[in-house]
Amino acid sequence: MTKEIKLRICGMHMHGPDGERDDVEVVSVGQMCERDGFACITYDEVVEEEENGLVQVVKNLVKYKEGQLEVVKRGPSESHMVFVPDRTTYTYYSTPMGELEVGLYTKSLEKVMTEKGFHLRLAYDLEMNQTFLSHCNLDIFVEE
Repeated sequence: MTKEIKLRICGMHMHGPDGERDDVEVVSVGQMCERDGFACITYDEVVEEEENGLVQVVKNLVKYKEGQLEVVKRGPSESHMVFVPDRTTYTYYSTPMGELEVGLYTKSLEKVMTEKGFHLRLAYDLEMNQTFLSHCNLDIFVEE
């Protein structure tokens, strides 16, 4: 059974010698269902291409089960990221300019139940082309 949900995703990347910080927040509505032991969340994200001003849509799938989180993005840039605590996983981030190798070392992954749904907390290190890029936190708030 598919349910309508409210979704808020907050991401933080800390990088650079001065601990520079980039924060991102996405608020959307989506759908959630249970499939093969995973909570599967789908939602669309509108992105604007800077050069030509065209608006494009990225299709997102978030899959969670105890001890594993997957984030799949389809659109102008594509990726399939897998997060497993205390492990490094690798994927390719496809862009119109080519592919980049991405390494993800998951420090922690936690699900916290709330009154209206749940909150996923993820902490990981990001490397690109075998070079450390940033410490990252991702918070996914789901309200039914």
